[in-house]
Amino acid sequence: MLKTSTDQPDRVRVYWDGAALQAYAEARGDLSLNWLDLDGLASPGGVSAGTVWIAPGDPSSAMQRDADLAYERVLRARGVDCRTSAGGGLETECLRCGHGWRDMRASSEMALALAVLSDAVEDAWDVAFIFAGERAIKAISASLARLFPDKRIGRVAFGPSLRLRLGAGTFVVRPSHLEAARLPPVVRTHGGALIGQPAHWRSHAPPLIQSA
Repeated sequence: MLKTSTDQPDRVRVYWDGAALQAYAEARGDLSLNWLDLDGLASPGGVSAGTVWIAPGDPSSAMQRDADLAYERVLRARGVDCRTSAGGGLETECLRCGHGWRDMRASSEMALALAVLSDAVEDAWDVAFIFAGERAIKAISASLARLFPDKRIGRVAFGPSLRLRLGAGTFVVRPSHLEAARLPPVVRTHGGALIGQPAHWRSHAPPLIQSA
């Protein structure tokens, strides 16, 4: 567990923006990265951390909705604190053609910021690591610095190395941790229910790391 200068354990939470995770999986071209054990991924090297997942927002299709709900059931069964976005996203329209669209990422980013700040008000953590867009992290950091100067936040990033530092440090998840955090195709809950990985989230892509 992380230690402070007074050798007292810090209470750590890791917050995951579901929309940002889905965007990362799409950018990697591997939708199976939507099916990860976030609690295990958030606790490398024996660090004890609470895990909070923010639902990605209103799904664009029934298939996406069913996939999101299945994943949420799996995460809840594994002890992850799952929270839903509110507000239905940002609605706007193109001034040139009048075509309407909705940006659900704004909804999940807002929900994540509210989760981090409300948990800080309740004094639920000392150190928080956040996986979200830079815009959300900067806004949260500015508010915390003013309201809770003793709270420390860092960001989560995916990369080739692993760094975990307090304060404004970065918690970098390397490919081997992603591979180890892949959930099995079928997850059995404590109550005996079986939850299958959504078909469109399965991948035949090679692993992120190759065995020697």
